[in-house]
Amino acid sequence: MMIVLIVAAEDNYRFILKWLEEFPQFKDCDFFLAGESYAGHYIPQLAALLVEHNKNPNVEPVNLKAIALGNPLLDLDISVLAGDYLWSHGAISDETLFLEKTVCNDSKYMREYVHSQWSQGCNDVFNRVADEVSLDVGFDDLLLPVCTSSSNVEQFKVGKREKKGDPCLTGRIFTYLNKPEVQKALHANTTHLPFHWDFCLGPLVYQEENIDMNLIPLVSNLIKKGIPVLLYSGDQDAKIPLTQTRIIANNIAKELNLNSFSNYGTWYDQKQVGGWTQSFGGADANGKNVTYLTFATVRGAAHEVPFTSPSQALTLFHSFVNGIPLPRPSN
Repeated sequence: MMIVLIVAAEDNYRFILKWLEEFPQFKDCDFFLAGESYAGHYIPQLAALLVEHNKNPNVEPVNLKAIALGNPLLDLDISVLAGDYLWSHGAISDETLFLEKTVCNDSKYMREYVHSQWSQGCNDVFNRVADEVSLDVGFDDLLLPVCTSSSNVEQFKVGKREKKGDPCLTGRIFTYLNKPEVQKALHANTTHLPFHWDFCLGPLVYQEENIDMNLIPLVSNLIKKGIPVLLYSGDQDAKIPLTQTRIIANNIAKELNLNSFSNYGTWYDQKQVGGWTQSFGGADANGKNVTYLTFATVRGAAHEVPFTSPSQALTLFHSFVNGIPLPRPSN
């Protein structure tokens, strides 16, 4: 299946309008967009379509309030650079970090991968990265145990999953959704296909030019249009490390001349440090100070924050949808 991101954004845009038409009782509700990882591409594009939609005086506006992007791919030249992050966690050697900086970094390797034009230099460097990090460590979360086999699923009982996500969750979902009684309840597989349901069955092929799209200018433009943006990062993610999203947040704040509304510091969830955060803003058309950009890390969280850190994610999203700062320590 070929995925064209602007088409995906347009499809989502049409769905939203049709959904609001089908359920008019929600037309006046505040509307928020959120996503993670590749959503760094399609959520800003969708938000931009909604902003343009709202300019038309002949249509009912969508009450877009804010967008949130978790560990987002925004710019290939910044977002995916993980060498320093892996090195700081002791996951790669000094020599391998040097090779990433001088021979082939993550963005170059990803471009070669997408275009199927691998160089020997990049292959050598990232084979070395894979050997040092180990296949028994997931880049989504350097701390999360891996599900080594289906026979080991039962070792991860509920009591052992209280503080971290279930590494065997994918296998559990596969088993559950292939149960005949579950499919019957969901009105799924009514044609009785002769194979199992699976995650992303078949390859998802993204248009090559999509990988090189820099979405930072679009995010900046949304802020200029008055749409607040939350950029958050699970701090154990090595796919799109917090360091890179933090660089992007700081660059946007500098570009737009946003003022720091809070010192960089801890935020709290259930009386424990949930992560670190900083917010930026400026005066709106009425002279009122408004937070337009918030950066937040989620302590101990993975690439998909709610998967490993549901309580912290709830606190994060509660602040997001209510337009209030994350809980800070009381003096």
